[in-house]
Amino acid sequence: MNDLALLREIAPRVLPPDWEEILPCPTIGGMAWRCTNGLLVIASAKLESDGRSWLHVSMSRANRLPYWKDLQYVKDLFVGRDRKAVQVFPPAAEHVNIHPYCLHLWSCLDEDPLPDFRTDGEV
Repeated sequence: MNDLALLREIAPRVLPPDWEEILPCPTIGGMAWRCTNGLLVIASAKLESDGRSWLHVSMSRANRLPYWKDLQYVKDLFVGRDRKAVQVFPPAAEHVNIHPYCLHLWSCLDEDPLPDFRTDGEV
């Protein structure tokens, strides 16, 4: 089950003026925002099967995939500049696609479960 209280704790309290929260949110237990530049963001937070709380942020555009700059902008704004986020590429059998122009980020809210991939301090 999504944890709206947890999401409200970590969601940005102040957004740039070109963003607006969408009410009611199109997902149960989540929050959604729209930017005047065409980006749509939906976020949810929940305890996953690994026992950790994860933030899920999806971003989409109506007619094309978001660009890398969009992905970075949304990550910084909705996940945080100082929090790690990952993009997952599942096996074909587990892939779900309900919107052709949507990208997803996940961020563990409890700890950093990923190793340090840098070699000699650089990626």
